[in-house]
Amino acid sequence: MLATPLVVVASIFVLVLLFMTGGGSAAACAGGAGTVDPERVPAEPVAGYSGEQLTNAALIMNAAVPLGLDRQAQVIGVMTAMGESSLRNIGYGDDINGVTNPDGTPTCSLGLFQQQWCLGSWGTRDQVMDPTYAATQFFTRLAAVPDWQSLEPTIAAHKVQRNADPYHYEKFFDTANQVVTAIAGDGASGGGCTGNGKIVYPLGTGFNMTDDYGPRVIDIPGASAWHPAVDLQHWPNNCLDQIYSISDGTVTYVGGIQLTIKSPDGWSASYLHMKLSDISVAVGDTVTAGQPIALTGNEGPSGGCHLDLRINKDGTTDPAIASLKAGEDLGGPSSSYGFVNPEEFYQAFGMELCQPDSCRRP
Repeated sequence: MLATPLVVVASIFVLVLLFMTGGGSAAACAGGAGTVDPERVPAEPVAGYSGEQLTNAALIMNAAVPLGLDRQAQVIGVMTAMGESSLRNIGYGDDINGVTNPDGTPTCSLGLFQQQWCLGSWGTRDQVMDPTYAATQFFTRLAAVPDWQSLEPTIAAHKVQRNADPYHYEKFFDTANQVVTAIAGDGASGGGCTGNGKIVYPLGTGFNMTDDYGPRVIDIPGASAWHPAVDLQHWPNNCLDQIYSISDGTVTYVGGIQLTIKSPDGWSASYLHMKLSDISVAVGDTVTAGQPIALTGNEGPSGGCHLDLRINKDGTTDPAIASLKAGEDLGGPSSSYGFVNPEEFYQAFGMELCQPDSCRRP
């Protein structure tokens, strides 16, 4: 952390919101992040980080879980530590370069987050050198930042770290996303939005809906004017966001820019616009709800990295899903046949796909 005054937070209460369902056949997913095993991080480097660095990233990710924070928080935490210490738990800080605080006093920043222990608010020297303690201190302050989920990640981190350059962390975001994805897929325990019912959300919490179902006006070459899907995207326009299977099922198709999974109830969910190399399952694989399956991309007719989610009801044995109107019932072209509005699909399970308190609509 660069030498600037710290705002001392005397008392912070983190509220964990539990989403309850309204009588559907599944419970809404709270979207908490999953824990990982620090002893099982990838053996090969990830985006230039390896060994102890990946272990420290795993410890940071785990510190977000008891506070009820989501995957986005995990990415911000890892991103911040990349910008402060390159994910190394270093026992020195800016003072070795002659940097002082604005009032002229020596700095005393240490550890993954370069927390100034001598100021008293971050803990003792030994505590800030403990990766779990240091990450917990960071996340506790992050959770206290109003509307941190809607801020640019670098600005959210800056409001905790008080860096001289608020955009210092921006260049580490995509790399942190890759590291979190690699670690979560390598020993995760419930990574992603696992919920406790038949379906879950396809992205970690904090996503927006950038395009909805039905007729639309669009100027992207090759894109259909009748959209049998919804487009979901975290802010900013992130590539390589983890995509999770919304249900148990079997992978029936992988090709081009698409992955399709058929549920035990007969309906199918398709996920579009990713690179084939970013799909982590194969045809015939059995998957579970909340399992990482792919990373968001910008392949095919697309205006930016996002997830195109579409639900086809053909073959379903669930009367509630069978009763939903599909493209052919709404005047859509043949390419829309069988595809229902994903928002209505989630409503049939008592869930809100684009939650009013957190999701922006087109």
